[in-house]
Amino acid sequence: GVLSDSFDNLGGAADDVASGDLPGIGNPLGNTTPITVLEELPGGGIDEGRGMLQLVHDVAPGADLAFHTAFLGQADFANGIIELAEAGSDAIVDDIIYLDEPMFQDGIIAQAVDQVVADGAAYFSSAGNNARNSYESAFNPSGQFEPIFGGELHDFDPGVGGDVLQSITIPVGAQFLVSFQWDSPFFSVSGGAGSPNDLDIFLFDESGTNILDGSFAGNIGNDPVEVFGFVNDGSFGTDQFNLAISNFEGPNPDLLKYVQFNRNVTINEFATNSSTTYGHANAAGAEAVGAAFYQQTPEFGVNPPLLEPFSSAGGTPILFDTDGNRLPEP
Repeated sequence: GVLSDSFDNLGGAADDVASGDLPGIGNPLGNTTPITVLEELPGGGIDEGRGMLQLVHDVAPGADLAFHTAFLGQADFANGIIELAEAGSDAIVDDIIYLDEPMFQDGIIAQAVDQVVADGAAYFSSAGNNARNSYESAFNPSGQFEPIFGGELHDFDPGVGGDVLQSITIPVGAQFLVSFQWDSPFFSVSGGAGSPNDLDIFLFDESGTNILDGSFAGNIGNDPVEVFGFVNDGSFGTDQFNLAISNFEGPNPDLLKYVQFNRNVTINEFATNSSTTYGHANAAGAEAVGAAFYQQTPEFGVNPPLLEPFSSAGGTPILFDTDGNRLPEP
């Protein structure tokens, strides 16, 4: 079973069957069992799911194959995992992450992974391509406050000094995209009180005096997550910017973390090079698969395989159970 964007939005599936790259009626190699498409993306996909199915068919040409889109929201993704298992898939793979999946709690997709694995399936998910482009820390109160809402700013400097700005380089034309979270329970997972605090993330200009953009959703009673994107369109005359984090309301978190999704953005100071695999790939039942160039694998004399430098790193702790209770041990 495969979950990705789409199977045949581009209209090449019939040609793949005719060429032997996919099974189905008319496959010239006798692999005539059609792929079961449980749910297709209505449109706009690039058929990465079909590409994954081609690879599976190359490796295991006798395997029955099934597909379900993962692009219609987290609930549909989770249901797709269960539906694939119920349709007979005993090995399931995906290459998708939702940026607002919980980092410190098993969300609905991770719970679906654990459910099908407990029932006997094997589940494989991409670890991700974010290297160690992650910052994490306890919230360190600075006594300084951001000028828009008045939240207290986080002190990035772990030493005796203080610095509420983290210098970053965003090349012209590049996007800075992060998922920023902290150690509070998700209302969308647990129900109940949700997050007791409200943190925000801001991008300042090179001088550190003007806020250019930010993400500042109301988190109290909701989910402790801010997904923030910014594009350096060249109008700023620089590639140097500053990141800031504030606590607008509620207790200071013991752990805050952002994962950065663009390889060409550089964190110039206070980098912690932390884990970047999170969400359902970090579920207890999932096998999170890293990346290795094929010529740097045992087949070509490199054993163990050499991890690509962009491949995401594990180690993100699960701090809450699915009811929102903090675990005695992560």
